[in-house]
Amino acid sequence: MYLNRALKSVWDEQTRKPDEIILIEDGPLGNDLSAVIEKWKMCLGSSIFVILSNNVNMGLTKSLNKGIEYVHSEYVARMDSDDISDPLRFEKQVAYLEKHPEVDVVGGALQEFNEANDCLNIRHYPQTPEESRNYILKASPLAHPTVMIRRRVFDSGIRYNEKYRTCQDVALWFELIAKGYKIANIPDITIYFRRDDSVFSRRKSKKNIWNEFRIYMCGIYSLQGLFTWKYIYPISRLVFRLMPAFIIKWVYGSKLRKGLLQ
Repeated sequence: MYLNRALKSVWDEQTRKPDEIILIEDGPLGNDLSAVIEKWKMCLGSSIFVILSNNVNMGLTKSLNKGIEYVHSEYVARMDSDDISDPLRFEKQVAYLEKHPEVDVVGGALQEFNEANDCLNIRHYPQTPEESRNYILKASPLAHPTVMIRRRVFDSGIRYNEKYRTCQDVALWFELIAKGYKIANIPDITIYFRRDDSVFSRRKSKKNIWNEFRIYMCGIYSLQGLFTWKYIYPISRLVFRLMPAFIIKWVYGSKLRKGLLQ
């Protein structure tokens, strides 16, 4: 069961235990998932394992904002229910934020895997705020499941933009950078990301493609203004997204993608 493995990775296996785990049930769940959640509730107690239930499916963006309202700890980490956190993830990210008080969001490297292969690919992200500011014009400077964010960011009133059901993370990174917040990454693997063909089918959704295009165009405008050649990046991304799925899948896992983003 993916959820059980994910929870095990953020509690049993972490060298630095979280102060609390906030789990959002986004709509009605099946018996198997409910049994896993009940097991962890009995194990950790309701003060540590906080369960928020949506009567209907609200989507990721609204669910994230709902969860933020219940956070008490200084740092907010997130991950998806089918991924696995590295045992040293929280320890390393907390240590980084304590050493770099000027940084507001820290991510890390991501290792992709599936049922047949433990390591399909390792994706690294820009390590410094300056590199992140330049990189976001081309692609996301953070892997969303890897991030740890200071609560002060959300205490200022910033939230995920609920008009975006997808790519809400990129919209948030653009907003943070535009407002002077600092984004960085550690070089170490923080998340083991489960990758299957559904990743590519979701990316091929016309609604997701145009949503992503708007976010990048608006984000570049907020950072670079109207008169910049940097709009070529989201335009090129749009053309790529409209290609057949097998081409996208090939480029996604190839060295070509890494070269284009350097």
